[in-house]
This record gives sequence, structure tokens and C-alpha cells, in this order.
Amino acid sequence: MLPHERLWQVALAAGALLVGGLTLGPALLPRPQLPTVTRTALPPVQADANAEPRTYPTTASVTPLISGRVNLNTASQEQLEALPKVGPAMAKKIIAGRPYHSLADLDRVKGVGEATLRTLTPLVKW
Repeated sequence: MLPHERLWQVALAAGALLVGGLTLGPALLPRPQLPTVTRTALPPVQADANAEPRTYPTTASVTPLISGRVNLNTASQEQLEALPKVGPAMAKKIIAGRPYHSLADLDRVKGVGEATLRTLTPLVKW
């Protein structure tokens, strides 16, 4: 903390400051410089329902958890949990509901609603 900032805090707490026989009020002390913050909203992400999900390359040391469409019939629990709106409990329900042949099969899983179906449709296959 800079010395003049501390003086400012003390002056505010005391109401005034006595310096060399003169009483200085808070209005006479220099105000500390505070940074300003500017917030800019990001544009909303427009998901294209027909677009293919991103495919990530596999290297010698890195294997992506998911890449492209996730096969609901063969995906591990961890891969299913990497999908949006799918947590550990939902992943277990999806695994228990195998095999899947269509979106209607996924719709039968308890807890998968219209919003989840809409989100998962471009990301999964069977």
C-alpha cells in the first residue's frame, strides 16, 4: 500500500488529519488511483444443429476424451460425462439403457428431456 493511500484511510477513519499544526480534512488529501474495469459482453454462441462436432487429433501422449460424435453404445462413463447436460447419474442411466438405435431410444431414458435431446442430437451417434 502506498503511503498516501494509508494517509487517506487514516484521515477517513479519523475524520481529519493534523499535520504541522494545520488540520487537513479528507478533501485535501490526494485520492488513491483505482483501476477501472470495463466489461464487454461476448456475442452469444450460435450452435448449428447440422454442423459436425469438432474432431481432435490423437497424439503419442494425448488421447482426447471425446472427438467427433460420441457413440452411445460404446462410450465409457467418462466420455458420456464429457457431454453437456450429462453428469455421473445420467451417464449411468444412458449406459443402462443400451443399446440405442435412434433418438427415440435416448428419449426413453429417465431424465433426458427435450432440452437435453436438443443439445445432444448433434453430438451423439448409435
